[in-house]
Amino acid sequence: MNRRGALFGVTYRSVRTGRSEPVIVEAFSRGLDYFRPAAALYAGSVVWARHDTMARPWVAFTVIGVLMAFSLLLLVFRRRTTWLLAVEVALAVGGIFATLLADHPEDVAAGQFTLPTIWAAGGVVGAAVLHGRLGGLVVAGIIAAADLVEIGSPTQTTWHNILLLVLLGVLIGLAVDLARGGLHRYEQVLAERERLRERERLARVVHDGVLQTLAFIHRRGEELGGEGAELGAMAAEQERTLRRLVSQDVTGAQPPGAFAVPAGVVRQDLRLLLGAHEGERVSVSLPGGPVPFEGARAEELDAAVVAALDNVHRHAGDDARAWLLLEDHGDTVSVTVRDNGVGDDPDHLLSAASRGRLGVSQSIVGRARDLGGTADVITRPGGGCRVVITVPREESA
Repeated sequence: MNRRGALFGVTYRSVRTGRSEPVIVEAFSRGLDYFRPAAALYAGSVVWARHDTMARPWVAFTVIGVLMAFSLLLLVFRRRTTWLLAVEVALAVGGIFATLLADHPEDVAAGQFTLPTIWAAGGVVGAAVLHGRLGGLVVAGIIAAADLVEIGSPTQTTWHNILLLVLLGVLIGLAVDLARGGLHRYEQVLAERERLRERERLARVVHDGVLQTLAFIHRRGEELGGEGAELGAMAAEQERTLRRLVSQDVTGAQPPGAFAVPAGVVRQDLRLLLGAHEGERVSVSLPGGPVPFEGARAEELDAAVVAALDNVHRHAGDDARAWLLLEDHGDTVSVTVRDNGVGDDPDHLLSAASRGRLGVSQSIVGRARDLGGTADVITRPGGGCRVVITVPREESA
């Protein structure tokens, strides 16, 4: 991070957004830097217009000179700290009390302008920019107290000006607080994107390297038999564990695989549901990125996949293996369950429902139809079976 001592003392520029403060905060600060000398110039014109009626005009001109010098200094010295704010507030309060020396008591009691006039509002705005609505409210209270002490018996104009000061400090401070909160949340979103992007990159590296190596060791171990088969079984177990790990997407306090959406609906990552079916006789292939799916629909789709895998275990043969493939097509997702078992005659499969066997017609095809999708079952004797379930991502209206 780059040190930036431009606006608010020792601050730092974010490596993600390139900003140390929100745009609106920097705009307030820069505008305030030009407001101060303009306000001091206005205060000077007011003093000049009535200097011949003052008790001690030299006091008034001295105050205006100090305020203008401080204002011009802040145009050059751009660091803003609490100590510098305290000096500014002290000058404003001192200028207000100096009015008692510069003007006649009857003029002060009549509600004559204080020497700083609107320059004192700069301290309120500066506090709001530096410390938010609480800082603006505190400094507005200090300036208001000084005004009340200076005039003795406040007039309607005095209360009007105090109300404006309080509103100015609170509203600008609120805007600053909201802007800083928004920038902080934006930083969190960018950090989360970076984390997910890095996780996906690592998942691709693992998938392209380690997982393929473990799968190769598994296959070779089965071919070699004996101790090689034991080594292959260990590699297969590690492959399944690592595949589940790289498929997960940690989402803070939410349950694994859940995505919170604005409508209050919970989405689940289909990779986590379907990846859990990986086993000694089931190989699972999943996309590299999350596949969010509405919770109840995801459970129904998973139940259809469970029914398809159950058919493999029951009817495909003792040595049959199954392969599960999840594909994300944007508006739809498809799940393919393929096995190398004994297969079946298509006509025999179609007549299963009439014989009271409802596994395919209800558990698979029926669930896919209820989800607004389709399920195609392709099989032939000795050629295994392939079930392709395609469903839309969102429920149709």
